[in-house]
Amino acid sequence: MNAQLENPRPAAPCSADELRDAFLRGSAADSPAALDALLEERPDLVAAHLLKIAKAVAAKDVRAFARLERALSAAQPHVELAGERERQHVAAASAWLAHRPLLAAHLYSTISANDPFDLLALRLAQSCWFFLARRAKVHAVAERALKAWSPRDTGYDIMLALTAFGCDEAGNAARAATLASRALEIEPRNPFAIHALAHALGAQRRPGAVVRLLEARSADWRVGGRLDSHIAWHLAAAEVEIGDLAAARMTLDTELAPLAALGPSAAGDATDLAWRLELAGADVRAAWERLADAWSLHHSPGFWAPDDLLAGIAYFKAGRSEHADALQRNLADGPHPRRCAQRAARGLTLPALAALEAFVRGGFAAAESHLRATIERMGGSLLQRELFELTLRAACRRRAPFATLPEASRIPA
Repeated sequence: MNAQLENPRPAAPCSADELRDAFLRGSAADSPAALDALLEERPDLVAAHLLKIAKAVAAKDVRAFARLERALSAAQPHVELAGERERQHVAAASAWLAHRPLLAAHLYSTISANDPFDLLALRLAQSCWFFLARRAKVHAVAERALKAWSPRDTGYDIMLALTAFGCDEAGNAARAATLASRALEIEPRNPFAIHALAHALGAQRRPGAVVRLLEARSADWRVGGRLDSHIAWHLAAAEVEIGDLAAARMTLDTELAPLAALGPSAAGDATDLAWRLELAGADVRAAWERLADAWSLHHSPGFWAPDDLLAGIAYFKAGRSEHADALQRNLADGPHPRRCAQRAARGLTLPALAALEAFVRGGFAAAESHLRATIERMGGSLLQRELFELTLRAACRRRAPFATLPEASRIPA
């Protein structure tokens, strides 16, 4: 057989704009091979370099830093000949590479303020603010950009979806649902808009609607893109809430747990689902060893608190005391690349880990105390933070079955 047929080269590269929009929508056309092919054909194409840089920043993964450094180095000689906006993109990404996410967030926000049609800058500004758990900023930067747009503008569905996600993070689920639905009217195969609508419906305490949405639109979000497994997590989390534990368990066993070894994002979704299932009464003992193995492969303690907490859950449940102890020592003693990371680890992550460990060991009073002190500052999305609200409520019930449960706007009594 012809070697070219056995190992075909990527198809003729799409344009940089098409690849950017595919990335922003989370569609199947968001192909690393297509971007590499485009850069091979056009090594001077600054827009393609900026997209490769953007993907590494948006990953929110320590393992992507080496890739980001290579992408910045490859882009540098071409960006120097480009305009001020392109140089600002490089400056923002360089701040992220230097472990200065707050500076990166401000720089990307400034680019978006100066050019509201720069969707890549907006997406990265939101990503950085989200990483910093600054939910109001995730919303504000999109709301400001939206004012410049009209339904006639190309990419309007992307703009609406980004704003919808920001609205939900700011607590306006009703508007988030409206914006995401409008985005899907424009482009039904926009997985990010489907994702934003799932968030909004979940925030409205409508898990049945989440299940119906994601089942009805399965062909629109199961496209082989990077959001496939994460949206599957949304579906399974809603199934847990409506009591369909068997369906959620199937997703854990056949989809999320097998992907956990790919990296922190996949391991996080699988661990979150396993813990929700266990809190709901399902037996997921067989999953914990696999998830602990996955975290031990790729986890970098102190980079992002949500990952630290989920890794801790997996280690505690799998009985990996050596991994759990190493995680806590690392958080306490460093080294931490970000100047504020050690302060956050000591003031937030370590107390929250202590709560989770106490819960696993049956110390529900201690778990409740530590979680009450830290839960409002948890990172991740509001829906992801819900995992710790569920844990707090479970600790209260198990500590004193007739005690008053804590207020939690997103958790039904």
